[in-house]
Amino acid sequence: MFPLQQMASYAALHFLAIWLVLQVLAGFPSVRITWTAPRGVTTVLLFLLLMRLYDELKDAATDLALGRSGDPLYRDRVLVTGAVRIEDIKLLRWAVTAVLVLLNVWPGATWATLAFGVLFGVSWLSFHWFFWPAVSRHLLLAFATHNPISLLLDAYVVALFADTFGADRVDGRAALLLIGLWLPMAAWETSRKIRTPEDETSYSTYSRVLGWKTAALLPAVFTIGSATALVIAGVQAGLHPAFSVVIGAACAIVVWRCARFRVAPSRRHADLKPWAMLYATAANIGLVAAVLVSKPVVW
Repeated sequence: MFPLQQMASYAALHFLAIWLVLQVLAGFPSVRITWTAPRGVTTVLLFLLLMRLYDELKDAATDLALGRSGDPLYRDRVLVTGAVRIEDIKLLRWAVTAVLVLLNVWPGATWATLAFGVLFGVSWLSFHWFFWPAVSRHLLLAFATHNPISLLLDAYVVALFADTFGADRVDGRAALLLIGLWLPMAAWETSRKIRTPEDETSYSTYSRVLGWKTAALLPAVFTIGSATALVIAGVQAGLHPAFSVVIGAACAIVVWRCARFRVAPSRRHADLKPWAMLYATAANIGLVAAVLVSKPVVW
């Protein structure tokens, strides 16, 4: 559930996409990869891991029940097979938490420390289902309360930028960038919980809650919103027009796959997750590449 090589690459690209574009929006003639960058990339990676561990712990009973019932998405999970124990996950959670605190909780009130405190506090509340049992039983409530955490993670990167280059270098245009990079996470989250009616189990999916026809639209809507925000942000940053073309093409693929499932529902067409991941990858790589071809890099 957390392939390290893939997630490390994603964390680095995602951090750099925000870090570099913010510098371009600030009007810097070149972009800098400072010693703060490794700290930021490590924090993004470890926080993504922490959220994965939180999910494993709070969903353990449900995941075990689904796995033992034969649900194809859960029967081979390491908790179900016994390859990993709950105690192992708890130990790793505490280790990851300790490293995150060491990286980000320093004396003095910095923007990054404040942003990390908010991010960690909200994620900790999400681990406890915001102290409201109904959240754990209602997929839409869980989405509304948990998915914006990825936006707070991106805001942490902005705070790190403000500490490094000055808070006056950040303006409202950063909001478009953050929204554009947050919505792919919403598309990914919804795309992985869509099934045809005959494939539904006791597992809570968006297609089960909203109906498969409505659920099929969600990844497309989120992707369109992301592409719109990123294209506008790219124009404001003066990025090469090829970036807009790449983002538009990647968005069109997701919309097409969602429309294909809605018109011809099948188990194969219901697998929208790879296409949402393709778009997220294109967005992050595209932003980094667009900056690197237009600005010199200073180490």
